[in-house]
Amino acid sequence: MNNMHGHQNSPADRLAAARRHRDVRRFCQDNRPSESRGNLNRGEYREVLFWILLLASWQLLASSGPRTGTIGGLGAATFLVYAWVNVDKLTGLGLDKARWRSTPPAHVLLAGTCGMVAGAVVFLVGTLAHQNMKLGHEWKLIVLQVTLGPVLEEIVFRGYLFAFLAWCLSRMDSEAGRNRSIVGIAAIVFALVHLAQPGVSWIEIACITWTGTLYGWIRCRSGSTVVAAISHGTYNLTLYATSGAVFAFRK
Repeated sequence: MNNMHGHQNSPADRLAAARRHRDVRRFCQDNRPSESRGNLNRGEYREVLFWILLLASWQLLASSGPRTGTIGGLGAATFLVYAWVNVDKLTGLGLDKARWRSTPPAHVLLAGTCGMVAGAVVFLVGTLAHQNMKLGHEWKLIVLQVTLGPVLEEIVFRGYLFAFLAWCLSRMDSEAGRNRSIVGIAAIVFALVHLAQPGVSWIEIACITWTGTLYGWIRCRSGSTVVAAISHGTYNLTLYATSGAVFAFRK
């Protein structure tokens, strides 16, 4: 009995038992669902909320009914604040390709100025070409086209499409030539997409191509889609404001 008892508690047995216990504990820890595997990373919650606010507000503004429009307007305002606060933080879920990045105030000022000038020029060209420049007065449509529309379109065309074209043209030796090609191709695609709108004229397509080139130039100059969206939104706002002022004066 004493020999058996001593054999069971020998140093070799205790060492082997400790090793088994350590291996079991390590196995349990390795198979425990970690936060990064079982859930989204903390940064990715920002991107999920970014898209939810954008798309939900868009749907509400596009829906009929004053109540949904009011909620959509509040959602659009919330989205703009959220998107601005999270500049430089939206890098997950592919948004790193969209280049939602901060930029010096001079670029923001340039973008806003270019948008206003482009809006005035396009309104003048359309008027001289006898185009119907009287825009709709539905406030939900105005909010949509001044806020959410520019952000979504610039993320798609000057964000994701820019990144894809940069990859396709990465073998070009001239960086300047590559950038010009990216800006031009993205502007053409941007204009062609608008052909889906009923009754669009060739002069409208020309103006859309020109403004798409402008947004692309701003995007290349600043390295950010934020200022491209600011220029786009300012352009749409200038068109609506100019149209409203001109036709109100004519009455």
